[in-house]
Amino acid sequence: MSQTSDDPWFKRYRWLQMLGTGGMGVIYLAQDLYSDDAYRVVKHLSSTFTDPEEKAEAVRLFRREAAMLQRLNHPGVVRFHDHYFTDEGKYYLVMDYVPGSSLESVINDFGAFNDDDAVKVGIQICEVLEYLHDQDPPIIYRDLKPSNLMLTPSGQIVFIDFGIARNFIAKEAATRVVTAGYSPPEQYFGKPETRSDIYALGATLGHLITGARPKPLTATVVSQSKPDVLPSLDILIKRMTSHAIDDRPPTARHVRHALYRCYQELHPEFEIPDEVFKAPSNNTTKEEQFISQRIMKSGMAAAATALRSEEDKQRKRQRGDGEGGFDKLRGIKSDGRSNSSSHQRISSSKVQKVQNSQKSSRRDRDLEDEDDDEDNDDEYETRRPPGRSTSANRSRTTRETRTSTGRNSAYGKSSSGRSKKKTETSLLDKLLSWFSKRND
Repeated sequence: MSQTSDDPWFKRYRWLQMLGTGGMGVIYLAQDLYSDDAYRVVKHLSSTFTDPEEKAEAVRLFRREAAMLQRLNHPGVVRFHDHYFTDEGKYYLVMDYVPGSSLESVINDFGAFNDDDAVKVGIQICEVLEYLHDQDPPIIYRDLKPSNLMLTPSGQIVFIDFGIARNFIAKEAATRVVTAGYSPPEQYFGKPETRSDIYALGATLGHLITGARPKPLTATVVSQSKPDVLPSLDILIKRMTSHAIDDRPPTARHVRHALYRCYQELHPEFEIPDEVFKAPSNNTTKEEQFISQRIMKSGMAAAATALRSEEDKQRKRQRGDGEGGFDKLRGIKSDGRSNSSSHQRISSSKVQKVQNSQKSSRRDRDLEDEDDDEDNDDEYETRRPPGRSTSANRSRTTRETRTSTGRNSAYGKSSSGRSKKKTETSLLDKLLSWFSKRND
């Protein structure tokens, strides 16, 4: 990055801090100096890939995310602002900064959601999925899970990561991207469809209500760990996480209507006209929009945690004002001089604090994971570029180490690889069993 500091594009932003890292790259918080210092999130694609095919696939997904976000316009989808590709092969994607916390952070910090909040969250997620699935061709999100969903202080749910979302084209093999616990069986075989997102939504709702990560390739039965859950909600989540695609609700709209009825059970005084449920399935009526708005405005207890979290972040940013940017990103030269202004630098002590915090977080999670169930411990992505032969080239398994920001989390053990191997064998056994039954 040492040559990029003269590039006008980089001078547009004041680089504040690193928000997180993952297998695909680094996320930064910045301010747009050309837009009243508005906060932005900048995703920088990692340049550390050693395998040329793996890098090419990462670049393809990154470019696709930029192209996809440019044409989406929904309050529940993070807003796209800019993308930039340098001559050196650096890739950047600029999006809105979404205040609040990820649903995963809320669960980790404040515990499971009550039924009321889970229903409200579910309704909002359904509305975003309806919007995505109604695109031409439909967009399959493929990575629905608490860490990819932000809860703002106002109670709004926002989808923040479209890195592996794709257009659905019938009979076309997809890059196999899997998150254990949230991905349905067909996604393991590179055959996702819109109802694959329904499965992931059911697994996510189960996680919100129980506070426990769902087990891979297992229908979620909330009542097993929370007996007092609303029975109709329990039945709905179990149906959404059915292995058989045809046993799941056909569309996100059907799920939203079922959640309306759950909300009515929790709030008998809340009336929903019968016409809402009789409206054409391909058209969301104004009455439905009004009902969703009323439910959202009724308040969400979990939103208060997002507000507190955002206030803490703002206080930290204010205390650190004047210490913006990263040497790595801004092009600090080896002699310590920089082509950027002094307020865009960050002290080495602050960088060290960030690194120590990340290392400490990883150690804490490794210790906690020692007691976890073997089926619960692996989140991985198996990537196969289109057209690549699986018989000649085995699919790679890439573990993404996540930060403690709540955006992504690390799961799994590191002791000599035995736990990982056992877990993957267990997943394979379940998949083969499911596939054999399906063929019968």
